[in-house]
Amino acid sequence: MGTSLYALTNSNLKGKESKAYYDSILKNLKSLNLDTTSYSNGKNEVVKEYGEWEYEIHKETSSPFNVYFNGPHTFAPILCRNIGIIDTIYRYRLLYEIYKLDWFEKYRTDLFKIMQIIGGTEIIYVADNACDKLCDYLEGMALEDVPYEEIKEKMIIEMGNPVTDYSLLDYDKLDYRNINEFFLDDFKDLKSKKNNNAE
Repeated sequence: MGTSLYALTNSNLKGKESKAYYDSILKNLKSLNLDTTSYSNGKNEVVKEYGEWEYEIHKETSSPFNVYFNGPHTFAPILCRNIGIIDTIYRYRLLYEIYKLDWFEKYRTDLFKIMQIIGGTEIIYVADNACDKLCDYLEGMALEDVPYEEIKEKMIIEMGNPVTDYSLLDYDKLDYRNINEFFLDDFKDLKSKKNNNAE
């Protein structure tokens, strides 16, 4: 079983959002024109997925209220009352390798745009199953709609200040059973670039 990569962000819902609000997010996601994903079918053939963004509203029953935006794309944002969660198709180990990949900037730019569309200003990476503490922050807190700032504060207390430079992550030291660091991306460089382009 792989360990999936998730991003938490400081977006939230006010509780008075209408269908028109979710439709506007959907429209903005569609306007990004993100490429769809592909997969290997086991016959050495690459199959491209097709489809469009859509969303589902999950009312509070056994889990907290959330609105799940999905499609055949790299990222799938989930809006909760107190936090935003961005599911990805990647494994957590990607964080420790992506800085060296030629599509690093595209990855960050796409994630940045999606984060902004759902109202966030920064992200913290976490992971699901078998990833020691990071799984607890996702499954025991974020998916239970604990506020982003509360999770961030707890992570700083338990793990120290976040790493903020992808090049400082050392894959040779990655141990899913004993992760003692977490990563925060505030996209300061992309925000500055966007502001300069707007002037």
